[in-house]
Amino acid sequence: MTTIAPDRAAPDGLRPTEAAPPRTRPSHLFASAASVLLSGLLGLTWLWISVSVFFTGLAAIPAVGAGMLLLIPWVLAMRVAASFERRRALAAHGIDVVVPARRVSTRTGLAGLLVTVWLDATSWQFWRSVLHHHAVMVVGVLITTLFWIPLVTVWGMVEVAAQGVPVRFAGGTFGTWGLIGLAAVALLVALGALVLGVLAERGLGRVMLPSGDDALRAEVAELTERRQGAVDAADAERLRIERDLHDGVQPRLVALGMTLGMARPKIATDPERAEQLVGEAHEETKAIITELRQLARGIHPAVLTDRGLDAALSALAARSVVPVDLRVDLPHRAGREEEAVAYFVVSEALTNVAKHARAQHITVDLRRDGPALRIVVIDDGDGGAAVRRDGVSTGLAGLTDRVRATGGRLTVESEPGRGTRLIATIPTPPPSKEDVR
Repeated sequence: MTTIAPDRAAPDGLRPTEAAPPRTRPSHLFASAASVLLSGLLGLTWLWISVSVFFTGLAAIPAVGAGMLLLIPWVLAMRVAASFERRRALAAHGIDVVVPARRVSTRTGLAGLLVTVWLDATSWQFWRSVLHHHAVMVVGVLITTLFWIPLVTVWGMVEVAAQGVPVRFAGGTFGTWGLIGLAAVALLVALGALVLGVLAERGLGRVMLPSGDDALRAEVAELTERRQGAVDAADAERLRIERDLHDGVQPRLVALGMTLGMARPKIATDPERAEQLVGEAHEETKAIITELRQLARGIHPAVLTDRGLDAALSALAARSVVPVDLRVDLPHRAGREEEAVAYFVVSEALTNVAKHARAQHITVDLRRDGPALRIVVIDDGDGGAAVRRDGVSTGLAGLTDRVRATGGRLTVESEPGRGTRLIATIPTPPPSKEDVR
């Protein structure tokens, strides 16, 4: 299961966290030059270690997956390296850098770590950061070489010039001032190489590191996905209401009208029969009112607005035909939209279990997980549930769209014969002072 997190991530799945806002600072030549020399030092040491570990791990994968013992730590090290490169680009070159979207698992323990490593290793942003990290080190090695060789030459020439001994070089003889002139040229070459390295490293950072434009594109993609989720959820809800009215309330209203129609001519000729028919119509009217109340409750129950999720879900669990173990741990109320979606998720999940799962027991756990509501619904039924959009079995698809519209994620684990585990993560706004009280 995965969610979306920047450095962004949903239910035992992929969830979003806050991305760092773009920041800019003026670049400093000395800091930039020091960064290039640091890249050269890393290139002479860490570059070879990184490349060796990566290719050795790849080569060892066929050996019963032994290469994963090298590749997993390598992926984690590359995450640290990517963070280091973003900070260095900001500090040394003043580059506008954002933390890219990242998919992470919300599972805990070794399983969560392995899922997160896999999601990293299959994302373009990860390999883009890896390529940038290694390209900077390669450039650093080349520039450092071009810097130190002329600089050492300058030192030697100045030392010889200080002794006042003429030197024959390239077919000519150079005295003290000639050597000083050559040293000055070599010094200019060294400084020029360093400036070239600064420009190259800065260019790589601007091209390969995630910028504000990348963040805007990611935000547009996420908002587009949310909008589509909202549209799909609204369409599914409209169809559900139409179906409930057409298949439930409408036939009963037609029957009510027919009963009253039969009673009307009998008022004068057969008062007892008319009274009986009116009584039947009265009972049917009360049943229709009850059904309409249930339909309205399915859209947005009044108890949810008045008393919050705990009371609304307790009432929902009490009405369930399958025994429900409900656990709600919310220190304060969430937003109105988020509470409505959470209620709908649990309501639809309980309905699906009652209709299809042949379960004996349901566990519902709702709690706040950081900046989100986390809902887990587990049953011991037949399993085999899946999100379908075939126009026949679309309950879970509607749930998925509802949760997606909030920016959250919903996942379903359901092996045949082993029950179903539904996990939904719904991002929530920060609590207000009234909510905290």
